[in-house]
This record gives sequence, C-alpha cells and structure tokens, in this order.
Amino acid sequence: MSLGEWRDESGGLVDDLVHAIRSCADRAPVPHLVVCCPADVSTDDGVAEKHLEAAFAGDARVRVLTEDDVRRQYPVAARFDPYGNSTAHVPYTPAMFAALASVTVRALHAAVTPRPKVIVVDADNTLWDGVVGEDGVGGVVVGPARRAFQEFLLDQRAAGRLLALCSRNVGSDVLDVLSGHPDMVLRPGHLAAMRVNWAPKSANLHEIAAELSLGVDSFVFLDDNPVECAEVAAGCPGTLALPLPADAEAVVPFLRHCWPLDVADVTAEDRERADRYRAERDRDRARADAPSLESFLATLDLVVDVRPLGDADLARAAQLTRRTNQFNLTTVRRGPAELASLPDGLRCDVVEVRDRFGDYGQVGVVVTGTEGDALVVETFLVSCRVLGRGVEHRILTTLLGRARAAGLTRVRLPFEPTERNLPALRFLESLPARRVDTSTGARFELPATAEVAPRYTDDGPETAPDAVTVVEAPDAGVDWARVATTLATAEQVLAAVEAHRTTSESTVVTDDPVEAAVAAIWARLLDFPPRSVHDSFFDLGGHSMLIVRFATAVRDELGVELAIDELFTTAFTVADIAHTVRRRQLDRADDAELADLLDELDRLSDEEIRAMLDVER
Repeated sequence: MSLGEWRDESGGLVDDLVHAIRSCADRAPVPHLVVCCPADVSTDDGVAEKHLEAAFAGDARVRVLTEDDVRRQYPVAARFDPYGNSTAHVPYTPAMFAALASVTVRALHAAVTPRPKVIVVDADNTLWDGVVGEDGVGGVVVGPARRAFQEFLLDQRAAGRLLALCSRNVGSDVLDVLSGHPDMVLRPGHLAAMRVNWAPKSANLHEIAAELSLGVDSFVFLDDNPVECAEVAAGCPGTLALPLPADAEAVVPFLRHCWPLDVADVTAEDRERADRYRAERDRDRARADAPSLESFLATLDLVVDVRPLGDADLARAAQLTRRTNQFNLTTVRRGPAELASLPDGLRCDVVEVRDRFGDYGQVGVVVTGTEGDALVVETFLVSCRVLGRGVEHRILTTLLGRARAAGLTRVRLPFEPTERNLPALRFLESLPARRVDTSTGARFELPATAEVAPRYTDDGPETAPDAVTVVEAPDAGVDWARVATTLATAEQVLAAVEAHRTTSESTVVTDDPVEAAVAAIWARLLDFPPRSVHDSFFDLGGHSMLIVRFATAVRDELGVELAIDELFTTAFTVADIAHTVRRRQLDRADDAELADLLDELDRLSDEEIRAMLDVER
C-alpha cells in the first residue's frame, strides 16, 4: 500500500473515531479525554493527531492529548519494547507506560479539580537575582532562568490567571526594576495588584483578595523564602504556598510539574480576564469621581444580554457553575457535557454584560423549565463582579417577559442555602414574591406580571469574596512541592509505584536457584511477594501487563524467552515456571554443558536422585 493510500484509509478510520467520540460525548455528560499513544514507526507525520485536534478544537467536552504533550511533560529515552510488542502486543517500556499514565491523570485532574485564579509572586531573588534595596536597580540581575520564569508567569496570565506581586521592599525601588530594567519581561501592566511594604505577606494577600473580590483559597503564592511561605500558609488558609528552588534553573521545571498550575480548557473569558480587571480599575476611578452612585451608574451605558447557550459557551458556563458561590440560588454544578445534554424540558441561557468601559464577558448562567403554569428557574447565578448594578434584576425581568410570552402565570425561584450565597437570598427577599419554606431551603414565587425595579448597592458583594472552591478540594492535603520535585520524571513515577507495591522481599524457602530467581522477580512486580513455590501469580495481583514484564525479566536475567501464552494458565506458580525455565535451559544447552550435567548426576547418590525426582513430581 502506498503512503497516499494508507493516508486515505487512515483518514477514514480517524473520521470514524471522531464520530464515535462525539456520539459518546453527546450521550454521556462527563469530560472526555483522548490520548494519542506514540507509534514505534511514524507513517503519517502526525496527520491523525492533527485531524483529531482539529475535529475537537473548541469542543469543551473533549480534550485531545498528543504525543507531543506526553514528550513535553515526561520525556522517556527508551519508549518502545520490541520484545513485549512482538510477544504480546505490549509496545512500551514500563517508563513509557508511567509517562502515559501520568499525563492522563494530570489532564483529568485539571478537568475536574478547581484551578487557582491568582498567582502572587515575590520580587527579590524570585523575579530577579539580588536585593534591589541593597544592590540598586542596576545591581539586580535578570538572567535567562529568571526571564524564563517571567515568561512562564505570562503564559499563566494568557491562560486566564491574574498576576500579583507581594514584596518586602520600598515600592519605588520595585517599580523602577519592573519598569526600567532592560532584561525584565514582566512589566507593571501585567499585574492585577501589587503590595510592596513591610507588613506580613499574609496580611497583604488578604488585601489583594479583597481588592480583586476573590478568596485567598484561589491563590498560589511563590517565594524563594520557605519562612515566608510558611507564614502565608498559616495566615491564609487554602492558599497554595510554594517555596521555589534555590537554583534559578530549576524554578520553571519545578512549576511545570506543580499540578494545580496545569491549564485545562482556556476560554475567551480566561484570555481576557486580566484586561477586564484593568477595565474594572477604570470603573473604580470613575466611581470615585462621580458625585453619587446613581450618577455613576447612569453613565455606564450598561447592557445585559440573556441569550441561549451555544457550543462556544460551554466551557465558560461550566466554569461559572463550578466557581460562583455568592449569587447562586441552588449551587448546581455542571460540566460542559452536562450543560450540552440537559434533560428535555430544560433550557440554558448565558448572560453577557458590557458597558462603556468594556466587556465583562459571560457573567451568568440561567437554567429554566416549566411546571404547570410556572416557569421554574432551576439555576440562576451571576458573577460577584457585576453585583450591585442591577444586572440580576434585569435578568429576572427577561425571565418574567419570557413567562408571559409562553402563557405562564408565575415564575418560581427555588433557593438552597449554603455558607456563601447570602447575597442571593437577600435578592430574593427584596422581590414582590411569596416565600414558601421547604425541607431543603425555600422557594419564591411571583406573578409573571410583576415588575422588578433594579436595586443598586455601593458595597458590591455582601459577604466575603468568592473563592474558587466550594468545599475543600479532594487533594487539599497533597504536598505539591514534593510531587513537583520527586515525581517529575516518568522514571521517578515508576520507582514510586514499585516502591509502594513491594513492601517486603520474597520469603520463599528453596534450594533451587531458578525458583529463588523467579520468586525474586515476582516480589518486584506483584502487590504481594510470594511466600511459597506454590503461590499463584494471579492470586498475588498479577495481570497481563505484568506477565509481559515478568517474561522480559526472565529473558534478561535467566536467558530464557517464554511464550506469553504459556503463562496464561492457572498453573502459573513459582515451581511450575521454574520447571519450564529449567527445561528451556536444558533444550538450549550444548554438548559440553550436557556432559557436565551428566557428570554431576553420576556423582549423586541414589537417594539424592530419588529426592530430586520427588520434587519434580
């Protein structure tokens, strides 16, 4: 078959795969991950991978991991195992399997675990080498490693994270370096907030959180000083405080293996977040100059658009359902696939807001259905950054109009209380609605003919700022610094897995050196080491992948190649496989070796020969 014919045929197979994945994503409301495993012979120059990537570009339900993703995160020198491939179609070395597994798990972790929103970074000996207060602007050094670190931070910013700076220093000195040092990549305009003073850094992080209307549990703090990191960890519960390596060259590799900094889907909202926070600062200045809140709001030219959910909105809408805690009536959390496949009868809308200062982007999600003569609002959430400006009232006015247009007479808004959604309750209590308490909360009903006047407040969020997490993250106790240091390579991951599996050495008692060698190999591979020569490989946790690794070890250590089908048997015990190995060794023995064996037998007594035969039987 020519390369062109192969490409035509493989292209059809990839189209079939795309169709199957898309059909599955349509039916199953869970994240879908497609991992492209490397081939030992490259025949398509990555065409199939590119086809898959293009097919699911912009589809928030499906993420494609390519061979380049695997190679970039966990490069492995010896990726392929020709022996395992030829004997059992197991193509990779153990280290390569560890690399594939690690990349897959990290992608799933990024898809289902809340991501940090803000990275707060120190200055001296972190962004640059040296102490600006002692060395001066010209004395600090921004070498290639520090520039690479700053570029990493800018990549994080491009993926939607805000950057802030917190330093024990004189503010003008730090600004002079940021603005004037010729080798700096990070500049003042890249920062959403700055605190440069002599106060405890934990106190400064709380101030930054209040300024950004976020919670400190959505922060990552990076500092070269472990003492500062410990102070922040103690004073800012939930903040991930990471002491950076002393070696500047090791900083970026360390951060690339800090799983919480992995980026999942990047939405348009993520890419524009930093610019929107800058626009918010412009609004704050205009608000400070305005004679009153009413006059300020009157000049905003606020536009609130409630429109049906589209495919391009899925990722951002899912983010909002996971992250919005304050103005969220029921806190129902949904992923992109769940939003794309809502039950019949439910409709999802997204809310976009803009004013004369700029576009807030997608800031709300509403899911509605009908029950009798009522429009039931199953989900109603709005980002805290637009609260207090009448946005929530305009959304409800739209829903009232929709109910009237459909011939419905009521709008019902269920409320499920949490520790953080008091602003949503206060909004509901301000409406001309009838409240009915329920076993799980309350529901508010108002006639479809009701009019809801906007209510403006000058205090923004009415409770503590939103946090990225609703409950403690399942991996909150993970030592990510240790993971990034000791599990940064496929070989380290494999060694950790094997160290966890093998708790002790084999205690098999035998005079047979082949049995002892087999038992030792089992002890390295299995969940439980063998205790006797009659233990079963499968009873001790063995499976097909480990059979290939066992056969490879026997080939390397004992010089015998075993057919894989010989090992798929209930009689796979230490004694049985040792007998097979000895028989193969005899089969390949030359005449000199056979003569030596016969001489050895001649020296044995009848009793010793009978004992050996009894063992064999």
